[in-house]
Amino acid sequence: MSELINTNDNRTTLRWKLLTSASALALAAYVSSTAPAGAEDASRPTVWIELGGQMEQVEGAGSPFTAPFMSLTPTPAPYKGISFTDIQHPAQFAFGAEGKVTFQPEDSDWVFSAGIRYGRSHKNRHVHHQSSGAPPIHLTIGGFNYTEHVYGSPFADARTLYNEHHAVLDFSAGRDVGIGAFGRDGTSTISAGLRIAQFTAGSSSGAYAIPSVEIIFPFPSRNTLRKANFDQFRMQVHAERSFEGIGPSLSWDASAPLAGNAGDGELMLDWGVDAAVLFGRQKARTAHSTHAYKLTHPSALGTHYGTLYHPRSYHSTRSRRVSVPNLGGYAAISVKYPNVKVSCGYRYDAFLKAVDTGIDATKKSNLTFNGPYVHVSVGF
Repeated sequence: MSELINTNDNRTTLRWKLLTSASALALAAYVSSTAPAGAEDASRPTVWIELGGQMEQVEGAGSPFTAPFMSLTPTPAPYKGISFTDIQHPAQFAFGAEGKVTFQPEDSDWVFSAGIRYGRSHKNRHVHHQSSGAPPIHLTIGGFNYTEHVYGSPFADARTLYNEHHAVLDFSAGRDVGIGAFGRDGTSTISAGLRIAQFTAGSSSGAYAIPSVEIIFPFPSRNTLRKANFDQFRMQVHAERSFEGIGPSLSWDASAPLAGNAGDGELMLDWGVDAAVLFGRQKARTAHSTHAYKLTHPSALGTHYGTLYHPRSYHSTRSRRVSVPNLGGYAAISVKYPNVKVSCGYRYDAFLKAVDTGIDATKKSNLTFNGPYVHVSVGF
């Protein structure tokens, strides 16, 4: 009987030993599998500071002013190679800087960020074209030979001074909703927030032209040879335009690894899209004037100014509340290390019907920015 009891005790002890060993192995396997992930989460930065710069092509910031004298047929010699409308166009590129702070608490998929983008453009262009004047005149008066030089050559002159600046401020809160969807280190974050945008531009343009000079001789006298008929044109235009708005925004940002690993560095593909509706005020203030005269010398008694067409002068100030849809997107290639990330990408932003580019009346135009950018991010 005692042998049977001892045998049962030995079997029970063996079972407990086997169960304890299996449990210990399972626990060790679990700890070994979770330890790297836990270490990785512990080493993940909770705060990222991002700084960068961009070069953007700006479109829709203004429109040129036209006057009848800007296009004459046939084209006068000083007009060749000069465009009175092209010179009024805003600067083609804007340069700027941007910054962003991102916070992601430990053991959380929530992401909070605040960022700002600022850019500005400047243009100061002056074009002057002048054709050769009339050839010298050789005359014989009273037995004496004279050579007269006619002063006053046809010319066209145009100048534009343009300044613009814009800023976009974003606050957002988002959540990574696609953990593992684009690989172990990939992310897919949907965010909602608030966007504030401001755009201001001012320009001044002027044109002055005497497209042709006609020599006349009222009397056969040396003192009256320097006479000429010519048309004289002058134009000035000034414009100030602005938009300021604030409204809700929604964005999707994603990232997927292409090569490498998180510890030694990896190549990432980043992309995203965003949309917002901005409620604000659109302003425009314009002023322009044109003059066209014909200078004639009908006799030796004096000079006569004739009006080719009535001088025109106009001032306009407009202000209205508007709602502006905003759509944008970007794509970038990044090199990411545990605490550093460098990105090179291309971004597009469109603010629909945001700017009043009209001269005498309202004309709503889309304001777009698109171009390359470079970011450097550091994690803490």
